[in-house]
Amino acid sequence: MIYFTETDIDRLIEDDVPAGDMTSYLMDFKGETGRISLFARHSMVVCCIEEAERMYRKNGLQIMHSVPSGTKLSEGDKMLEAEGNAEAIHLIWRTGLAMIEFASGIATRTNSLVEAAHAVNQNIQVAGTRKHPPYLKKIALKALMAGGGIPHRTGLSDTILIFREHLLFSGGYENIENVITKIRNKQKERKIVVEAHNISEAKLIASSGADVIQMDKLPPNDFPICKKECEKINPSICIIAAGGVNASNAAEYAKAGAEVLVTSWMYFAPPADIKAVIEKI
Repeated sequence: MIYFTETDIDRLIEDDVPAGDMTSYLMDFKGETGRISLFARHSMVVCCIEEAERMYRKNGLQIMHSVPSGTKLSEGDKMLEAEGNAEAIHLIWRTGLAMIEFASGIATRTNSLVEAAHAVNQNIQVAGTRKHPPYLKKIALKALMAGGGIPHRTGLSDTILIFREHLLFSGGYENIENVITKIRNKQKERKIVVEAHNISEAKLIASSGADVIQMDKLPPNDFPICKKECEKINPSICIIAAGGVNASNAAEYAKAGAEVLVTSWMYFAPPADIKAVIEKI
């Protein structure tokens, strides 16, 4: 579960209404009530309905219908309905809609990747990187999980992932065993992941004491060879695929033996197309 604070919700609203809704104010909607309903224009996995509900409630609207994030909808299905003051409806109309569209686009694309991979291997994991657009971490992560994925890294603080760029300052892959030992002596409980770009680098990592090899842009045809060679060295090593992973090749990587698919592909999905209907009541 991704937790949105009250401040998060307030900021979402304030971003679009820094000094009030001038149009609604001048039109003087006092005493007018209405209904806003959101419908899927195509099949999708919906996300961030709960946050939209909180935005609606903060502005005095009553929720009449909603579906939870992660729900698969067909064209024409209703996802959210609320009633109340007409000015309040106009104040949060676009902000709530844009958030749901953005998040549902990510959730839907994630789900397409998950389904493609699971058609081959039900146990494979689809993990989203931390390469989501800036300042949208919570929405992107919630959407990733609503679509059936998991976070690969929520940020630099939660995992140990060594890139080639780190090793430039630590003796390169030839010194990886000493690097792993140094890190192990400083911490005991976290797994250590090291990225490799070819089978030679992967074999050095497999013999270093690392827990996971992240293969960057290794073609699916080469993946079984790499996995076999590395497991000869360390039978417990976990080998994951990263770089260029998408719905078109997810099944290939799953079939090739990847245990996790790491990608940022889902974060750049087109937004879902959602119909908003506002009525006077």
